[in-house]
Amino acid sequence: MADTEVRDAPASAPGPGLSESVARLRRSRVREQRRHRAWAVLTPLVLLGVWETASRTGMLDKRFFPSPTNIVASAYTFVSEPETRAQLLTSLGDSGTRLVIGFLLGTVAGLVVGLAMGLNPVTRHALSALINAIYPLPKLTLFPLMLIFFGVGNTSMIALIALGTFFMVCINTASGVLYSNPVYGDVATAFELPALVRIRTITIPAAIPSIVDGVRLGFGQALIILVSTEFVAGGGGIGYLIWNSWQVLNVPVMFVGLAVVGLTGWLVSVGITRLGRLLAPWQND
Repeated sequence: MADTEVRDAPASAPGPGLSESVARLRRSRVREQRRHRAWAVLTPLVLLGVWETASRTGMLDKRFFPSPTNIVASAYTFVSEPETRAQLLTSLGDSGTRLVIGFLLGTVAGLVVGLAMGLNPVTRHALSALINAIYPLPKLTLFPLMLIFFGVGNTSMIALIALGTFFMVCINTASGVLYSNPVYGDVATAFELPALVRIRTITIPAAIPSIVDGVRLGFGQALIILVSTEFVAGGGGIGYLIWNSWQVLNVPVMFVGLAVVGLTGWLVSVGITRLGRLLAPWQND
């Protein structure tokens, strides 16, 4: 009878101490996130304040380092006037087309080849020497070859952007597949999962954080190559706008172009990072 009463007794609810601990942990994480956001906002503001002060007090030459407020005023004038606004929009359109096409081509190729290298030892050994030899080369040095193969114009610039993106994505994808937690492979072996199911449900999800890092770095590389090739080749684009503004000593417009490039890189990097957290929520801090 006593045993029956013990078995039928309801399980005790968690005590108030556990709830308080969870609440404290959540509050601690919220405070930590707020500190991170504060540092992310305050650091650029402090640097801009130092720049503004140095420019106004003469510590920096205003001809080459105008104050941020002066740059903002020049940017407003540049955007508000129809002729210069059309020039900016045309430059953004030219650069955006080259960047998007080259980045997408390089990303797709990098994912395919990276997965093949990570999954297949023959492919890995066949391509690793070639990739390791070409990857360290400054990509701008390969631009003459692109001009030979594809001629002068957008195609050669897009090809070089795709090449730079490819290496970043490919290397990180192959590393993510090769160096994922070995426990995942042991689980797949224990459950005797078929090869395709193992790749789809274990190998690729385990490599997602490394793949996302490769895509983020690949976009940064693509942006660098885009501006560099537009410096050299001309033909319009935000890089040409920056270089041309420097040549005529229109320094505020040059800084406007630099700000556009930096803001684009930051926004896309944040977007790719958020996408990675959605695809691999178990990797969130």
